[in-house]
Amino acid sequence: MTDGTQLVGGWRLRSWVALGDDGSETFPMGDVPTGLLAYTEGGTMVALMAPADRPPFESDDLTGGTRDEQARAFSTFVAYAGRYRIEGDAIIHAVETSLFPNWVGTTQRRRWTLSDDGGTLTLESPPIALRGVTRRQRLTWTRVATDT
Repeated sequence: MTDGTQLVGGWRLRSWVALGDDGSETFPMGDVPTGLLAYTEGGTMVALMAPADRPPFESDDLTGGTRDEQARAFSTFVAYAGRYRIEGDAIIHAVETSLFPNWVGTTQRRRWTLSDDGGTLTLESPPIALRGVTRRQRLTWTRVATDT
């Protein structure tokens, strides 16, 4: 089934690997990234990703922080949301809002594969610039258990 219905629900980020053309691998969000991804039946998606060890601000002011704290927080967090659709082995995220303003109004194409048991989702991007280096990004997600 390739209509995307098997993607509906919540997903927890397990790994993020940046893949070089030479076969090299780096981990842009560290060895233990954290993140959530959600797809709704109505076609909405939300993605949030960061390293697990982000340092807190000195202040509890939600819009505060020093310039250095703000810059560090921005550079260690990816957040975007919008609509999605399936086109064969690609999932298209039509970005409506994003922490990175350049993505607003764009489409982000990802190749997707789902494990046979439906519990692991892998998304792979075309080359994307991240921290000054352009590489394909492979993110692996596990399905979030739901209470019934």
